[in-house]
Amino acid sequence: MFGYVLANGSSLTKEEKEVYKSHYCGLCRTLREQYGPKAVMALSYDMVFLEMVLSDLCDSPETKGQERCIPHPVKEHAYVTTLFSSYAADMQMLLGYYSLLDKVKDEGKGKNEEKKMRALLPALEEKYPRVAERIRTGLDLIGREEELNSRDAEHMSLLFGEILGEVFVYDEDSFFRDDLRSLGCGLGRFIYLLDAWCDRKKDAKEGAYNPLPQDIREEEMRQLLLDAASAASAAFERLPLDQHVFILRNILYSGIWSKFKEEKK
Repeated sequence: MFGYVLANGSSLTKEEKEVYKSHYCGLCRTLREQYGPKAVMALSYDMVFLEMVLSDLCDSPETKGQERCIPHPVKEHAYVTTLFSSYAADMQMLLGYYSLLDKVKDEGKGKNEEKKMRALLPALEEKYPRVAERIRTGLDLIGREEELNSRDAEHMSLLFGEILGEVFVYDEDSFFRDDLRSLGCGLGRFIYLLDAWCDRKKDAKEGAYNPLPQDIREEEMRQLLLDAASAASAAFERLPLDQHVFILRNILYSGIWSKFKEEKK
């Protein structure tokens, strides 16, 4: 379900592309250091967005470097890490585990990977009890609604949005917690709805659950997505961001719509 929150590269300058890529490589490096080389398979641009928002918001110092890695062994490339790279990596693993668990449940695939990742849960749940509990209970609630074949797409997207909203609140005592929660919630709603839209034909063919009406029109879908994106953007604009604001706006106002435009074509 993740992987929709990415930039529109055609609208970024060369310098902005390099900055964006360096944060992606920084999060990849952090995942590799904290969880081993196979953990980078869980990496998504969604958590790069989270890391960049939080590091900008808190003026987190950046550690810059050059390295070669397995995907890019020939030429050194730049990476940037911040205090929030570790948090974003931890959230990637938490969300990745429950996403994999859902895949095992629905498709029966990934059992070995799920078993390995499950070993990481106790430490992550102890470190982030609030977020871990919200992810677990939220996904359980979504699962129960799916079993009832709920066709209320807005309600279902809100359940997922509330999960991601909690992930965006790195510190419950933060002055910005409400806007961060609203930003994450809006993005979560958008991700859930867009994923349902992209999978609607496959789900219908396989008889799998999908919250969208089979006869939903493109314009109706656009309005649902626009409501979610607008909520995320309104919260985003209330945050005092400056360092990466142009890249982050590119993602929110253009990049997240890329898959929807591809489906239209």
